[in-house]
Amino acid sequence: MRLLVLLVALAAGCGAAPARPVRPPPPAPSPPAMDQAVCDRRDLERFRLASLASARAMGADRAALERWRPPAPVAARDRATILAAVRRYLDLCGLGEAVSLTRSLVAFPTVSSEEPPASGPSFAAMRSFLESWSRESGLAFRNVGANDAWEVTLGEGPRNVALVMHADVVPATDESTRATGWTTPPFEATIRGDRLYGRGAEDDKGPIATALVVLRTLARAGLGPERGQILAVLGTGEESDWEGMKRYAASEPHARHVISLDAEFPVVVAESGFVAWRIGARDDRRARPRSTRAVAVGANAGQFLTQVPGEASLTLEPRGRETVQALLERARAAAASEAARGGDFRAEAELDADRVVVRAHGEAVHSSVAEEGSNALWLLSAIASRLDLEPNAIATILEVVHRELDGDHWGERLGLAYEHPAMGRLLVAPTMLRYEDGLATLSINMRRPAGMTSPEFAEKLDGALARLRASVNPAIEELPERYVGEPALADTSGPLVPTLLDVYRRHQRDPAATPISIRGGTYARLFPGAVSFGPSVPGNPYRGHAPDEYIELGELHALLGMLFEALVRLDTPDGG
Repeated sequence: MRLLVLLVALAAGCGAAPARPVRPPPPAPSPPAMDQAVCDRRDLERFRLASLASARAMGADRAALERWRPPAPVAARDRATILAAVRRYLDLCGLGEAVSLTRSLVAFPTVSSEEPPASGPSFAAMRSFLESWSRESGLAFRNVGANDAWEVTLGEGPRNVALVMHADVVPATDESTRATGWTTPPFEATIRGDRLYGRGAEDDKGPIATALVVLRTLARAGLGPERGQILAVLGTGEESDWEGMKRYAASEPHARHVISLDAEFPVVVAESGFVAWRIGARDDRRARPRSTRAVAVGANAGQFLTQVPGEASLTLEPRGRETVQALLERARAAAASEAARGGDFRAEAELDADRVVVRAHGEAVHSSVAEEGSNALWLLSAIASRLDLEPNAIATILEVVHRELDGDHWGERLGLAYEHPAMGRLLVAPTMLRYEDGLATLSINMRRPAGMTSPEFAEKLDGALARLRASVNPAIEELPERYVGEPALADTSGPLVPTLLDVYRRHQRDPAATPISIRGGTYARLFPGAVSFGPSVPGNPYRGHAPDEYIELGELHALLGMLFEALVRLDTPDGG
């Protein structure tokens, strides 16, 4: 009940607007330049000596630094001084270490939808790397199940804090066209300007690297936790079926505090329910008079369910007396007219032997923030609507997109729309179009807020299907594997949310920050009381799942500092 009161109190900030906060916080400090003279991740001695040489290291602080012999355990009387020194070390040196480790992790193409985590070679290689890295860093490594999850642990005793993340990533290449849309190698992390590019840089290997650097630094400084273990728990199937982490959450003891590093700041206390819905249309194989209208013979859009497509294509053949050149000119005119809607939309048509291929381009984004992108399927369907195509499976599905989905993020035309005062509106995003063996399929991803039960929403989907059959084609069918998930609301009655919120407010100089709701889904929903804390900073676009995925270097640096502060505070007697 307390959470619902909190969420309602947030309604003025969230309302029916996108879940991402629209009020930009004050600018955070830029990360300082790395000082190679004092930064050595293998040995903190150089940093200790540099700290001693500082004019500020006087009196008791100087004595504590003189007694500090990392990685030997720090005495209780010296702990505050050494924590301050390590805080400074991470500020100066942590970003370079996090970038280096992110590069190593991105190099493993751990695409869970393409190879099984239990036996896939990329997962085996990444597990082996992390096991060696942990051992060299003074941390314990454990593989749970058949690569269900990997634990990297600092300290002994009961589990106090678990940082939950995922080691798998979404594909970087379209399975049907082999196109990527990338301008950097997706599995070679690359810095351009103030951004680190690579598949998983933001979702979720950059955060993994940052968390591990904090744990390694604490271990090498001799600052073992006082209240129990701190764990980094890495799932391997978050971008696929979640089964491994579900088994882990059901069988392993939970930490007192569980924090997901797979969303955004300030603190995420509510997540939308995930919905997967797939409809289809089949070609009529019965003998029919030869058509005089152009026929759609191929179509493709989208790489996976949780990405708004940035590319979509339609292959056409002329019929009757129309020449392929005449069809090309009609297609080009339609493409030019519809691409004039502006934004990131553009389109072209070209010859491919005796066929015409229309290509629509938008901007691919994560489907949970669909309104931040430009859905290429919308544009393709609008172009098709101008071409007077022969009715068939592809034409039917494109008509569904154009009449019922184009321009409508909220499901208004399908009769699905509803909203929650704090979690915002239902989001509807058509993300994949496929055509094979006479069957055209459309996959639709939705993010639904609280305020309606799963059975109630399932009834609305039944109504939407009936609406499509009545308005477009009675032969439209729903395909198997409908999924209607529940929204997740965290219990905020303990010290975790106030602690994390205070850390964020102080570090980012944003005293007005409040907890938020997101449309995405994280592993936090598998652990009662868990919340998400970063890495995305309010005001920055989210690039996970998109081509040229990146994370701002400033975001990595901010996560380093805030994660360190949070772990220190949650390790104290009054920190929970």
